[in-house]
Amino acid sequence: MIITGIRAENVLKYAVLDLPEIPRQGLIAVIGDNESGKSSIGESICFALFGRTFSLGPKDLDKVIRWGESRCSIRLDFATPDGGQYQIARFLDELGNHGASISRLGEAPMVRGVAEVESALRHIIGFGYDELIESFYLAQREITTPHPHSHAVKVMAGVDALERVAATCRAEIPPTEEKIAATEAERDDILAQIAALDLKPGHLMALEQAHGEESAQAEAGRARIQALRAQANGCDQDLERLRETAADWLAATPAASFTTLQRQTADLDATLAALAPRYAESAPPEAIAGLRALAREAGEGLAEFRRLRASAADYAGRLAHFLGDTAEEVAGEVPPAPVRQAALADLEARCLTGRRRSRALATLFGVLALVLAAGWALLGQSPAGEASEVLRTWLATLPAGWDGAILSWMPLGIGLLLGGTASFWALARHQSSRLSTCRDDQQALAAETEAGRTEIAALAELETRPLADAIAIIASLREPALAQGAARFADGLGAPLIAAEAQFERPERFRRAVEGLRLAIIGIKSEALRGMERLHEAAAEHAGSLARQEAQIAQERGRVRRDAELRAIHADLERRVAELRRRVQARTLALELLDGAIHYISQRFNTEVRNLAAESLPRLTNGRYEHLQIDTNLRVKAFSNEKRNFMDLDEISSGTQRQIMLAVRLALSQKLVNSAIHGPQMLFLDEPFAFFDEARTTSALAILPKVSGDFTQIWVTSQTFPEGSKFDLVIECHAGEGLSPWVRRG
Repeated sequence: MIITGIRAENVLKYAVLDLPEIPRQGLIAVIGDNESGKSSIGESICFALFGRTFSLGPKDLDKVIRWGESRCSIRLDFATPDGGQYQIARFLDELGNHGASISRLGEAPMVRGVAEVESALRHIIGFGYDELIESFYLAQREITTPHPHSHAVKVMAGVDALERVAATCRAEIPPTEEKIAATEAERDDILAQIAALDLKPGHLMALEQAHGEESAQAEAGRARIQALRAQANGCDQDLERLRETAADWLAATPAASFTTLQRQTADLDATLAALAPRYAESAPPEAIAGLRALAREAGEGLAEFRRLRASAADYAGRLAHFLGDTAEEVAGEVPPAPVRQAALADLEARCLTGRRRSRALATLFGVLALVLAAGWALLGQSPAGEASEVLRTWLATLPAGWDGAILSWMPLGIGLLLGGTASFWALARHQSSRLSTCRDDQQALAAETEAGRTEIAALAELETRPLADAIAIIASLREPALAQGAARFADGLGAPLIAAEAQFERPERFRRAVEGLRLAIIGIKSEALRGMERLHEAAAEHAGSLARQEAQIAQERGRVRRDAELRAIHADLERRVAELRRRVQARTLALELLDGAIHYISQRFNTEVRNLAAESLPRLTNGRYEHLQIDTNLRVKAFSNEKRNFMDLDEISSGTQRQIMLAVRLALSQKLVNSAIHGPQMLFLDEPFAFFDEARTTSALAILPKVSGDFTQIWVTSQTFPEGSKFDLVIECHAGEGLSPWVRRG
């Protein structure tokens, strides 16, 4: 870090301290009498950077404010080895308000706050207040060796972090050992609790196994109860179904139709299919056999009736074709009645038309014959009459020769006309005969059609009419095969359904069979109810036993759970003890390693400081002393070329002692530069030559710029300097003045 400018107000002795454009390289002399403010410049630098000074403790910080003023402020410009330029600003008032900020030169502050600035500044310049005091800043005091265990020396040596870690490890071992003792005591108490439980291996498993067997028996009992309950409920349902079936069957009367009988028979078949397998062993054999016989008799009769009904349906189809109610063609059948009726109507119309035409022509021909005969008679028999005259006059109008021809042909015409008249009358009589026959056919066809419609209507009621009536309808049909089939049905398979005596026998047979089956179902239901009662009693016993077992299991599980918890706690305590012991072992080993590392680093640090001091020592002592010994406590011995041995500082003159110690301090500063800064650095030496004679001062001033290439800016304060001393900047302070010192540039 190189200081490039200072501007302060009311800081220590100065109302105003203004040192702009401080050279970055060379010697800077600060001269003046006692109490002139030389040390105030160095302490102002300390205050600007770290908010404190060497001569004033934290509790006396308000004394930084110039006497009689209420506040002070300072701005310090500095440059870093990486080329950065910064300004740190700080103020303080008499109320203790303290503020600070740091910024890049010419920019807004990047950090504000005392603590924040302190942290940021260490990061920027690479050292803190303690390192500054022990290295780059030599306050107005005797030059002595730094304390070997000071924070600054530890930072310089690089063992500060190691010693902090070692101190932490040492501090952690005793409480960790206490934790080990407490944890072991707790572990032993847990072991005592585990022993007190006296848990028997396998006891819980035996209890659970017995409970499982008891539960299985109870569950089997519950399942059996459910099965018996379902059986009893099934019996109730079967009884209800049997009752409904029986009621429907017994309600049948001789007027029952085919549809009713078919439904009753199907219901009985379904009931038998459902009940017979379940009650075949318990019901009387004749009960189910009797019901099956009744169902079989009814089924056979109904099957036979269905065959008759199918034949009747075929017959009805033929009738429908005959009546013209269907467009389907039936092979071998006569044309439908409507077709025949239409043909007969057409024939009747033609006969009527022919008869009218024949009668008209006969009448016409007869009239013409009479007219022609009258004319012939007038011309031949009464030539002198008026009518004859008129006729002759008309003939005269005809072409020549026509009158004679007409007269000669008139007898023939009369004969022909009379013959035509007779022929047409004969034809009219023939047409009348055909018309009479056609009308007879129409009446017969109408009667046949009416009979067919009556049969079709009757056949449509076969399924809804009483079965006996249905058989009677089939027997009354004009189809001989159907009539014969109806007779066979009435005498054979259909007799049990329509015979009068069967109407009394069949219900009685049905009642006996149903009663036997019903009693069997009731017996099974009763047995199921008795079994349920016994199982309920057993279930109550199982429930009591299970409750006792569950209480025992719950208690044993609690003991097992407690044992597991205690063992888990014991294992955790064992792990904790092992972990704590590993922690103590790790810290003990770490201390050994850290102590070794600290010892090694300290020896290396002493060696490096000795070597660095050896570079400047011959120059500062005019070659009289070239080598130093520095032990781990930073005690210094110098090798005397005259005595050819190392000498304690007490054996050396005070001026030489200070020369040697200045070399040691410069070596410490160089070590800090090498370890933390790596670039140009300022030195502030406050009265370093207070006990030097003029020769030693002159020699030291000549040597200082050459001690190290890293110390490019060296501040030196003194009341006076030897004549001829050369400086790059001279700052002359005046006692009693609060204004900024005079500045002369070399």
